[in-house]
Amino acid sequence: MKKLSVRSLCSALVIALCVWIASMVFSFSYGEWSFFIGLGLTVVLFFFNSSGGTLSKGATMQASEAGWKIQKDNELKANVGAVFYGSALFTLISFVLMLVTFL
Repeated sequence: MKKLSVRSLCSALVIALCVWIASMVFSFSYGEWSFFIGLGLTVVLFFFNSSGGTLSKGATMQASEAGWKIQKDNELKANVGAVFYGSALFTLISFVLMLVTFL
């Protein structure tokens, strides 16, 4: 558990650094856009690390139609790791900072 926490914190710091560098290169406000970038990254990581969702069902349906056997899987399983938790942590911190800034 301690390894996961340290890796999540490190990945949140790396994401924050990457967003900060991108804000310097593309000249956008880090404080205004960091929450939305973190939210988008978290959603994308969740969907690409999950099985049984809409994307997976479409791929499974096409593959099973070729073999004339349709598989049904109704569960959504997400195999998330430290990077997902780090992006969620970055999103949460940037949301709190955005609220403090604008309120």
